[in-house]
Amino acid sequence: MRALYLNPFSQEVSGPDESLRTLLGALIPRGVEAHVAIPAEGPQIPRYEALGARVHVIPMAPLRRDLSLAAAAYPARLLRAAAGVASLARRIDADLIHTNMEILLEGALAAKWLRRPHVMHYRGNTLDQPKIVFDGLAATWSWGADAIYCISNATAEVFRRRGHGGKVEVLYNPIDLAAFRAAPRSDAMRARLGAAPTDRLVGTVARVHPRKDLETFVRAAAQVAGTTQNVHFAIVGAAEADVEHAYRQTLDRLVSELGLQARVTFPGAIREIPSVMRALDLFVLTSRHEGFGRVLAEAMAAGCPAVVTDEGALPELVQGGQAGRLAAPADPGAFAAQISALLADPGLSAQLAGRATEVARQFDVDVIAERVWSRYQALTA
Repeated sequence: MRALYLNPFSQEVSGPDESLRTLLGALIPRGVEAHVAIPAEGPQIPRYEALGARVHVIPMAPLRRDLSLAAAAYPARLLRAAAGVASLARRIDADLIHTNMEILLEGALAAKWLRRPHVMHYRGNTLDQPKIVFDGLAATWSWGADAIYCISNATAEVFRRRGHGGKVEVLYNPIDLAAFRAAPRSDAMRARLGAAPTDRLVGTVARVHPRKDLETFVRAAAQVAGTTQNVHFAIVGAAEADVEHAYRQTLDRLVSELGLQARVTFPGAIREIPSVMRALDLFVLTSRHEGFGRVLAEAMAAGCPAVVTDEGALPELVQGGQAGRLAAPADPGAFAAQISALLADPGLSAQLAGRATEVARQFDVDVIAERVWSRYQALTA
């Protein structure tokens, strides 16, 4: 079976890429000939090729949220991009097209023209505002897809509450559980994250972007550091876009204002995420409106206790607080209280970690790949 995957990004750190690569690592051995289209040359190309996928660089037209001149030209750009996707799909004789993120509509148009099945993967967050815009988008996404994968029940509600749930299937992002369970706890990685041998290490993994609300993480760190010794904090992630570089400067100023220069480390992006998660004593995610929270699932797979935002899909992943603690969004005090409670109670931390490991079984890549493979076979029969 030959599948064409459309991915809107070409950057160092990308959750959709991480999830797609993990999935392809299990689909290709099952018989999928994978072709991945991306908009520009970038670091993801050799990573896909290492799995056995072929990569194609073609123009794309991602949806925009602004009213700029570029947005006004979107219909023309979309038609050109759809023609390019259709041409590529014909050239490789694709059996189906799988759009890896909802901000690309060209896959739906190309599939309609070619009369090929189209799978749309909704990987967005749970903030479906403004409502009138998402009313139209949900209808468009449903019209253009033969199957819609949503990465959580929370994101599936974007379609269900608008009456477009008929094609929707919840498919959690896949995790290579074996890799996370086998990763050793490394003193070298702990040192790379800024922790001394006697420190307890609290960390987050996220793009340096305002939606990740890392300011709440830093402010919570200041409150915990004020009452607890031998605790270090790490923010693992990179800034690539202009808005992210500006946000990193905001975070640097905040760390300085709070006097946390010796307590907070920014090690940048790190590829060895299983080693990172195993190095942490506590994982924290302060993100807003997460549609899934891949890094949370990875922390759970590694058996790391977690404190996460009580918003979006994160409560769903930790089963309402049974497999991780919840804190109110944008509330540093709430996060600090939960972090301090877990640091002070190793027994509770171990209990949450054990429960998280059990819950993480539902993210197993082989289970999820088998479901996708079955869906592909049904669509192309």
